[in-house]
Amino acid sequence: MLSDKCDRKAVLFLFFLLFLGSCLAGCSFMEPARDTAAMAAQPVPALTLSAGDVLDVKFFYLPELDESQIVRPDGFMTLQLIGDISVQGKTPAELHRELLKRYATHLKNPNLTIMVRRMNDSRVWVAGEVKRPGPVQMPGRLTVLEAVMDVGGGTRPTADLKNVLVVRQREGRNYGCLVNLRDVLKGKEGHSFLLQPRDVVYVPPTFITKADDWVDQYLNKLVPQSRSVFLYPIGPGGAGQVGIDTTNR
Repeated sequence: MLSDKCDRKAVLFLFFLLFLGSCLAGCSFMEPARDTAAMAAQPVPALTLSAGDVLDVKFFYLPELDESQIVRPDGFMTLQLIGDISVQGKTPAELHRELLKRYATHLKNPNLTIMVRRMNDSRVWVAGEVKRPGPVQMPGRLTVLEAVMDVGGGTRPTADLKNVLVVRQREGRNYGCLVNLRDVLKGKEGHSFLLQPRDVVYVPPTFITKADDWVDQYLNKLVPQSRSVFLYPIGPGGAGQVGIDTTNR
């Protein structure tokens, strides 16, 4: 009896893998996975400003013009004397040059500086089989392992820490690679994978967990349950009958 149950689970699991493979084959939103070492070595892109960033504009000799603002969702901020100014996509140096030009029409010798108090995009997102999925602030250096630990670590026993997916967006395309955290957590030597702002870290469930979820959703919930056994004769006189047991357990 135990062997029959194991065989049935093996068949269901194999069918699940085939089903999952067919679904993934139709996905085109992500480029093929890149080599982990190459992706980890990518340089951090230039710092650009965006909605939600907190900026301080300080004047050396005119403190009454000082401003501390959050960049609006439309990418603009409003300053005294010059009104609205576009911030989205500019580096702090580019914004500084534009402010000097705009204020030169109102002030004889504008002398100002820009301080970035908080970057809204200096976050990564951690999802999947972790205890507290959500964004993680990265004020500086942050590894995949540190990000996962920041959200409470992987959920046992469902988290597959050997195949943690890191997704990175570059030039309108998404790239992914797999990072093995299981060996590191076991004390084995490994290289640190440094994250970049807006990376997405996904801790997948184990294959067994996926198979169980699929069986529960697509078989147990969709196939009508009853307390009967259907027998189909496959030989003369009903010899070698095959039964489909749908008895509730």
